[in-house]
Amino acid sequence: FERVADRHLPMLLAWLSEPHVRQWWGDPEVELGLIRDGCESGEVDGFVSHVADEPVGYIQSWIPSHYDEEPWAKDLSADTPGVDIFVGRPELTGKGIATLALRAFAARLFEKGARRIVIDPDAGNRRAVRAYAKAGFVPFGEW
Repeated sequence: FERVADRHLPMLLAWLSEPHVRQWWGDPEVELGLIRDGCESGEVDGFVSHVADEPVGYIQSWIPSHYDEEPWAKDLSADTPGVDIFVGRPELTGKGIATLALRAFAARLFEKGARRIVIDPDAGNRRAVRAYAKAGFVPFGEW
């Protein structure tokens, strides 16, 4: 994993503009601004994920309990990170990359002291839900 830096922003914008990412993440310019601002402020810990030294996607951790607008997060402790992820390169989707990245990223978070990690996919994003289950995540509700 490589911490997000300004030099990654054009690549992230291109990935966020891909239909398979935009469908679930929303407006690319808005999302890029949230990633940039979140990383700069420390609210988000964002990384570019790599396979064989090639950038393939984005993964971030954040603290859901800091956000009142997330109804599912209200009972989470302040030391429970949330994770968001996407595989940016469309030709690499469906190859297990997100599952592997999540496992590796979760291991890092557990090493840093997390006892629980949450992820909040859109219930309609069946591909993501399957990838997260393969990575060891279990559902605890739908909102």
